[in-house]
Amino acid sequence: MGTAGLGTGGSGATGGVSTGGGAGTSGTGTGGSDTGPGGASAGGSDAGGTGNGGTGAGGAGGVMGGGYPENSGAECDVSAGQMAQNDNLPDPFAMNDGNRISTMEQWTCRRNEIKKDIEEYEIGPKPEPPTVQASLSGNTLNVEVTTDAGSITLSSNVGNASGAGPHCVAIGMNGNSSLISGCVQVPFMHDQVVAYFQNGNQNQSDPFYQVYPELWGQIGNYSAWSWGISRLIDALEQVEDELGIDMTKIGVHGCSYAGKMALFGGAFDERVALTVVQESGGGGINSWRTSQDFTTRTGTNIEKIDNTNYGWFKSSMQQLNPYSLPHDHDELIAMIAPRAVVALGNRDYEWLGDESGYKSINAAREVWKAMGLEDRIGYDFTTGHTHCQAHQSQVDTVNAFVNKFLKGQDADTNILIAPPANGFDLDYTNVIDWQTPTLQ
Repeated sequence: MGTAGLGTGGSGATGGVSTGGGAGTSGTGTGGSDTGPGGASAGGSDAGGTGNGGTGAGGAGGVMGGGYPENSGAECDVSAGQMAQNDNLPDPFAMNDGNRISTMEQWTCRRNEIKKDIEEYEIGPKPEPPTVQASLSGNTLNVEVTTDAGSITLSSNVGNASGAGPHCVAIGMNGNSSLISGCVQVPFMHDQVVAYFQNGNQNQSDPFYQVYPELWGQIGNYSAWSWGISRLIDALEQVEDELGIDMTKIGVHGCSYAGKMALFGGAFDERVALTVVQESGGGGINSWRTSQDFTTRTGTNIEKIDNTNYGWFKSSMQQLNPYSLPHDHDELIAMIAPRAVVALGNRDYEWLGDESGYKSINAAREVWKAMGLEDRIGYDFTTGHTHCQAHQSQVDTVNAFVNKFLKGQDADTNILIAPPANGFDLDYTNVIDWQTPTLQ
């Protein structure tokens, strides 16, 4: 990939720094920033991502081909776990009743337990799929969403891809992908669902609450935004032939607050085949426990459960003890398994808390290891670049994942580039007290 993309930054918080940027090859990304008390805050381009196709390997044969429902485990009889003190990252292989899973089939319901935990304690429920009707008017995709309460219409300015189709799809957060080329760009314009605010505000007049009025005050924006991404995918299924796209090769990608958005979108919808999470910080790939560990050890204030944005998350989350959660964000990442994910970091921005993100994604990687699919999860914490302005190493890393899981080409995706170790504790095994099984 090249580096011709353009991003525009959002405003920084008091005491923060707001900078724009966005490396990539395709179009323009726009976005805001993750901000917090005393933190270095930077807005960057929110970029779309890629999807992956192909076939599964090892114990997960056939799982990569796409064509799945939004949530294949929706019928699992699961409930949220209870708050209980646990200083280590919770066991991703342990059901909330304490029994450990041993098969890929059991992972489906375990994944839904994690989903239930995150909905209960962090973002509120993501509604079940409503009625969706899609239509194309030139390059505009119109998505009419109807519930018992009413209807709203989302829209996306669909791009073109060169060469013969069917093409992969890149769903960018509030703009085209700035890291992915060669796909049909279908940006998710998130304010059409709920508006973005850095200060934790929410609007009851936002379109989402016109179709789900009962959820006002009950959810964080990441619930509504992940719902909106899914509705865009619903629409794409209806116009697949007209657009010449391959529904097995859909992906999402975002940076900063939109990196979190992409992570939730990919974790909560199994039709997303490759999730690219760029500089998401706390509330993204970072586990709440490891973020608190870092601040306790170093005195450095990074985004944690007690100082994130409570419009993005439920306001009640601020009062929670991170060490008592039945889940953590290594498990949010793991919800993507056995599909593909790659995460990018940037230690130059202290607020991002890359030590926490590094430990969290390595803990999550144990789930792919249990499936024999470690090449489907990677990370690149190369530093020395502006927030959301990907380093060339990171462009190359994403390109490898795109080539392998999106374009069906040979590529080495065993990419594990750690952040600089100076001052960081990069031993993730010190927050794990469970063994990794082999899932059959």
